[in-house]
Amino acid sequence: MVHSEDMSVEMAEDGSRSKIFTEKETSKLAKADKKKDKSKKSSSKAPETATNGSAIPSKELQLQPIQPPKGFLPFSHNVVTPEIEKYAAEKLNETEETRAKALEEFKELVYGDPDLHIEGDEKLALIWLRSKKFDAKKAFDFLKLGLHYVESYRYLLERRDPEIIRKVNSLGMFGFLQYRDPDGRAIMYARADKWDSSEIPAWDAIFSGMMAVQDAGHNPVNQIVGFVVILDLKDLKIQQVLAMSRWMIFGTVLLQRACPCFLKAFHVINIPPFYKIGWKLVKPLLSEKIRKRFIFHKSTDLSTLYEHIPKDILPPELGGGVPFTNEHWSKNIDKIEENYYYYLSNNFMKSRRKNKTASRS
Repeated sequence: MVHSEDMSVEMAEDGSRSKIFTEKETSKLAKADKKKDKSKKSSSKAPETATNGSAIPSKELQLQPIQPPKGFLPFSHNVVTPEIEKYAAEKLNETEETRAKALEEFKELVYGDPDLHIEGDEKLALIWLRSKKFDAKKAFDFLKLGLHYVESYRYLLERRDPEIIRKVNSLGMFGFLQYRDPDGRAIMYARADKWDSSEIPAWDAIFSGMMAVQDAGHNPVNQIVGFVVILDLKDLKIQQVLAMSRWMIFGTVLLQRACPCFLKAFHVINIPPFYKIGWKLVKPLLSEKIRKRFIFHKSTDLSTLYEHIPKDILPPELGGGVPFTNEHWSKNIDKIEENYYYYLSNNFMKSRRKNKTASRS
């Protein structure tokens, strides 16, 4: 592992790395997921239909692994189990009482702001409250900051280009691994060797990634236990760094100002000598907490990666045995895209001032 004076590792806010689930518990939960999936597949209920008339698999019909390795939970797991509830209570201060109290305080803050109004349900509010451990004022301030940033770049975020989304997805540039880590966290995997910057502009890649993360962020399990990221820089070219530089800054700021999710660790592997160019651009923009969550591994030895993410659930190119596939994303891409634009247009909070301006035009 590569260390520097400010690259120490913080795996959790309290410095701990205790597992949420034992192997026995994850095996039981994975079997329940499989059983639930079977019953849903046999249901006579018709699938949702896209605006173009094609069938869209519902979220419940996402790819379910047939035989989880050693009991690891599948990426599609979305049940808040007693173990996850316990974690939420200990780490996020989330109980029935604090949740109800924070939701009420949050709504009062929204109603009391002359430029904002409620448009959405409590599930959307919970995303922001969980990100600030049910401190309603902090969650409200964070949401306002995020909304301001989104409104400033709405012309970029509202672009509609279904073809590029599907192309990026088919290339396997990034996505989520099929199984969660021992702490129940979803694992996002990004690969530089699958990106040709002459064919896929940097913004197209970032935009597609944002859509995937936004969709995963609506899973309550992900909201509670968070994500980890593997950045594989194998075959990274200097042209890619230069092409990405502007958007790296945009993405870094967006991540911290408008992304209500817990990103627990960034594992950087197969690091080229010139990676420092990109790191120097991003590093000053990162908060101290996020900066400490970057873990740089030696290119010649991935054993340090295995200390955090079991080899069993990694793809073959990283020494594991579970192929990386975007099938669970591909099967639901129409619905994911539809939801992205719905939530972008129907935020829990929207600018009342903007709406008034629009009504006068």
